Amino acid sequence: MTGPRGAFRTGLDRGTRRRSLTLSAATGATALFGLIDYNPLKLVPVNPAQAVILLVLALIGFAGTLLGLRPILFGVGAVMIVLGLLRLLTYGQEFGLIAGDVGTAALLTGIGMAFIGIMLVGDKPTPERRAKPIGPD
Repeated sequence: MTGPRGAFRTGLDRGTRRRSLTLSAATGATALFGLIDYNPLKLVPVNPAQAVILLVLALIGFAGTLLGLRPILFGVGAVMIVLGLLRLLTYGQEFGLIAGDVGTAALLTGIGMAFIGIMLVGDKPTPERRAKPIGPD
C-alpha cells in the first residue's frame, strides 16, 4: 500500500497487524488499570498522568496499526522508551508526570521496545520448510 505520496504508508502484514493491535490493547488495559483505585489491579504503580499518557499512546498505536503507518508505531515505541529511561534517570526524585518507581520505568521501556521489536521483525518472510522424506533414500 502506498499513501498519497508513497512515502510513509507501507502497510503491515497480517501477523504484524495482529501483534500490534494486541500490544495496543494491552497498553490501553494497563492504562485503565492504572486509573482504577483498586490495589489488586495495580501490578505496576502508574500515576494518573502516566495512565493518561499510556492511554493516548495506545490509541495512537491502534490508529497507526489500522492505517498501516509504520513511522507512527516506531514513534510510539520511541516515546515510551524515552519516558521509561527518563523515569529511571530521575529515580528517587518526585516530579509530577514522571513520578513512580523502577517498575514504572520497566513497564514503559518494555512496552516501547515491544512496539519497535514488532515493527523490526514483523515483515520478515518466514523461510519455507521443505518436508524431507522419511525413510531410507
